[in-house]
Amino acid sequence: MVQKVKVLRFILLFLIFIFMSVAAFTHSGNIETNLLKTLLPQNIINSSNIISVANKSASVIKVVFEADNEKTVENLKEGFINNVDNNYFEINKPDTSNLIQAYLKEPTNFLSYKKRELLKEKKYDEVFSQSMEALYNPAGLQLSTMDKDPYLLFDDFLKENRRITNEITEYDGKYYDFLTLKIKDDSGLSPDLVNKKISELIKAKKSLTDKNSQIYLAGSPIHSYYTSKKSIADINMICILSTLMIIFLTYYYFRRIKLLIPVLISISFGMLAGYLGTRLWFNDFQIITMVFSTTLMGIGIDYSYHYFFTRRLDKSFVKNLTFSLLTTIIPFVLLYLTGIELLKQIAVFIVFGLIAIYCTVLFIYPCFDCPENIKSIKINSKLYIIVFIILCGLSLWGASKIHFNDTLTALYTPSIKLQKAESLYNKVSGNDNQETKLVIVKGDSFNDLLEKEEIVTDKLNSENIDYVAISKFIPSIKRQKENYNLVKELYSKNLNNYGEILSFEQILKLKKQPFNPITVNINDYPYFKDFMTDNKSIIFIFGDKNLNLDSKISDVVEIKNDIQRYMKDYRTLLIKLLPIVILSLFILLLFLYGFKKSLKILAPSILAILGAVCLTSLICGELNLFSIISVFLILGFTMDYSIFRANSEENTENAVFVSSLTTSFSFLMLALSGFKLLSAMAFILFFGILVSYISGYIIFLKRD
Repeated sequence: MVQKVKVLRFILLFLIFIFMSVAAFTHSGNIETNLLKTLLPQNIINSSNIISVANKSASVIKVVFEADNEKTVENLKEGFINNVDNNYFEINKPDTSNLIQAYLKEPTNFLSYKKRELLKEKKYDEVFSQSMEALYNPAGLQLSTMDKDPYLLFDDFLKENRRITNEITEYDGKYYDFLTLKIKDDSGLSPDLVNKKISELIKAKKSLTDKNSQIYLAGSPIHSYYTSKKSIADINMICILSTLMIIFLTYYYFRRIKLLIPVLISISFGMLAGYLGTRLWFNDFQIITMVFSTTLMGIGIDYSYHYFFTRRLDKSFVKNLTFSLLTTIIPFVLLYLTGIELLKQIAVFIVFGLIAIYCTVLFIYPCFDCPENIKSIKINSKLYIIVFIILCGLSLWGASKIHFNDTLTALYTPSIKLQKAESLYNKVSGNDNQETKLVIVKGDSFNDLLEKEEIVTDKLNSENIDYVAISKFIPSIKRQKENYNLVKELYSKNLNNYGEILSFEQILKLKKQPFNPITVNINDYPYFKDFMTDNKSIIFIFGDKNLNLDSKISDVVEIKNDIQRYMKDYRTLLIKLLPIVILSLFILLLFLYGFKKSLKILAPSILAILGAVCLTSLICGELNLFSIISVFLILGFTMDYSIFRANSEENTENAVFVSSLTTSFSFLMLALSGFKLLSAMAFILFFGILVSYISGYIIFLKRD
C-alpha cells in the first residue's frame, strides 16, 4: 500500500509537470529585453511618459562611420547598408533632400530664429548687410537663387538646421557620418531572431573595418544584445559551478554518488517549475530573471540536505520543512507586491520553484534510501566567535560608509565600447552635450502639434537653449504665414537696395509673390518619425538648464533624474516597511514557538540584515533600491536555518552548514555577473547568508 502511494505521488507530480510544460510552450509571450520596463514599478510606467519615450528608441540601432577621409566614410557607409537585411530593418537616414526641394518652392516661409528676430525688430539694414556678406563668401552655402531669395534667408535657415543637409562631420582629425536602423514593426522578429540579425550586423561591421576605419553600433537593441549574451554566459557559469559544488559536497558527506539523482531531480524540477510558472504568469519573460533564479539551486538544495542528514520523514521534519518554506515565501510575496516587473518575475520563479522542490522532497525522496554513515565536520566554536567578532568590526567600519546611489548607473553600466559608441553618435548627430531632456507635446493634428511645439521652442530660443524638434524643420502654417509677412515687409522697405543685382521686373515679382503654405505628409519623411510617439511629439533639449515651461502644453521628461527620484522614493518606502515585515514574522513565530524561541530564530536574520548592509557598503561602496529589496530576501533565505536549529534535529548543524555553503556560493557566483543590478543584490545576499550562519551558530550553540 505504501509503495502504491509513492507511485501515485510520483505520477501526480509528473502529470502536473507535463500540463505546465504544454501550457507554457503554447503560451504566446515573448522574451522581454526592455530593461527600463522591467526595472520601474507598474504605477510609474502607467503615470509617466518614460516608457513611451524609451520604447521609441527600443527598436532603433545607431550606426556611426569613422574614417580618415570623406571618401572612405562614404564607402564604409555604402558597404554597411548593402549588408543590412531590408526585410527586417528600415534604414532611417536623415536624408531630407526631398524636403529641401519643398522648401525651395516657397523660401520666404522659412526663417531662422535670429533672422526672424531681426525682422521683428525691423533691422533691415543689418539683414541686408549679412546677406551681402553671405553672397560674396566663397565658402558660403547657397541653395536658393537671388531672384527667389535675395537675402539668402533660406540658406541661413539651413545653416541653423545642419541636420537637414546631412553633411559628413569632421571631429578630432577624423571624418564621421551616421544613420539609424529601425526594426520594422511588421517584420515578425522574435527576440531570438533580433539577436541573430544583430549578430549579422556585428559580423558585417568587423568585415568592413580596419585600423583606419571603424563602425560603431549603439542603441537599445545593441545594449540588450550584449546584456542577454552576457546573461546566458552567466547562467551557464553559475549552473556549472553550482552543480560541481553540489557533486563535491554530496560525495564528501555521503560517499554515495547515486544520491545526486534525487538532488538533481529536485533542482531540475524546481528550475523547470519556476520557468514554466513564470512563463504562464506573465505575458513576457525577462531573460535577467533566469540569471537571478539560478540561485534557486542554492536555496533548494537546503531541503535535500536537511532530509538526507535527518534520515527520516516524520512529522517533526515535515513541520520544520513546511515552516521553512512559508518563511521563505513570505518575503517573496512582498517582493511581488513591489510592482517592479523584474522582481515580480523573480518572486514567482522562486515561489513556484521552491514549492516544486518541497513536493519533490516529500513525495519522491522516500523512494531513495538515506545513507547511514554520514561524514561530519567539526569546527571549533572559538573560530566562529573570532570570525563573528571580525565581521562585527568590519560592519561597524562599513556603517560609517553607508551611501545610497539611486541613479540608473547604479543598476546598469554599459561597457566602455558601448559608451564610446553612444558618445560618438551624439557628437556626430549634433548633440555634443550628454545631458538631454525631453519635452512631450500633444496636439489634435500635425499642424496643431507644430503650433504648440513653437510655443515651447520660442521660449527655448529666447533662453539660448539648443534643441531639436520637428518644428525646427517644418514650421506650422501659422508660423509660415508670420514669416511670409515679415519677409514681405522687408521687401517693401529694403528690396530696392538690390537694384544693381536684380532687375525691376524681378523686384516687382518678389514684392507681389503670394503666400503659399508648404505642407508635408509625415509618412513621406521617416526621419520625422524619430520625433513622434502616438499623437505626441518629442523635443530633444540639450544641456542642463532648468526649464520653466507651460505644463498645459508640454510635459518635461528627464529620464535619469526621474528614475533617480522614483528609486529614492521607493527605497525610502521599503526602509519604512522593513520593521513592519520583521514584526509580522515575529508574531507568526510567536504563535508557533513561543517568545524566547522566536527571538532566537529571528535574531540571526536581523543580525544578517545589519551586517549585510554594512559589509556591502564597505566592499561595494554604495547601496541602492535593490540592495534594500535584497534585505527582504535575506529574511526568507536565512530563517529556515534557525528553524531547523531551534528544533535540534540530529545532524542539523551539518545540514545548515552545507545548505548555507551552497546558497552563499550561488550568490557569490552571481556577484561576478556583468549585470550590475544583480551583482549588487548578490553581494548583499552573500554577506547576509554568511553573517546569519555564523551568528546563528553562536546563538544556538549548546553550552555545557
